[in-house]
Amino acid sequence: MAQVQEMSPNAQQIEYWNATAGETWAQLQEPLDRQIEPLGLAAIDVLDPAKGEHIIDIGCGCGQTSLALAARVGPTGSVVGVDISRPMLAVAQRRPRQALDLPVVFRQLDAQTGDLGQGVFDAAFSRFGVMFFNDSVSAFANIRGSLKPGGRLAFVCWRALAENPWMQAPLQAALPLLPPVAPPDPAAPGPFAFADASRVRSILSQAAFVSVISARSTLLLAAKTSSRH
Repeated sequence: MAQVQEMSPNAQQIEYWNATAGETWAQLQEPLDRQIEPLGLAAIDVLDPAKGEHIIDIGCGCGQTSLALAARVGPTGSVVGVDISRPMLAVAQRRPRQALDLPVVFRQLDAQTGDLGQGVFDAAFSRFGVMFFNDSVSAFANIRGSLKPGGRLAFVCWRALAENPWMQAPLQAALPLLPPVAPPDPAAPGPFAFADASRVRSILSQAAFVSVISARSTLLLAAKTSSRH
């Protein structure tokens, strides 16, 4: 696994996901996978991977979605799972594989600034891995550049905090015990940075994706590159 640059524009997120957050997700991988697996599978169904396709999994974390994608593309395809978190990628590397020939590799890489290749993937996918970029337009432009003409993108992200009691309820319970804090910037990198669907469409449009659609309970978006870059 290649090393990410600690002084990159996403240095704060790199530090965060290589320390407490990444270690916690790695330790709790099994219950977290059970909780969000159905949402990732819904996004994979929208992406509709075909046998023989080459797919990049952005923010692959502990690798569950990368392995699911690899099972869909089969031995004639390939999946590259990228993430900035060493602890989570270590779990991904250790995960048992249903078939030894599952065509998946994992790389430690910042998808905003790292070299994803040019025009090499048929599709890009992410399960809750694209809301943490310092510059989302640049990140998605980099992802788009890695796709072949007509390539597809599908990802799932959280809607607004108020619509997610799994986090809203404990936060409200803790607030009386904490010193006053300023309201967070809703567009700052974080779990709910993509809660505004219109903002996400604008980001994807600026990154030269077309045919953007959204659907279902969390926020599931799909897009395509143009047939010509």
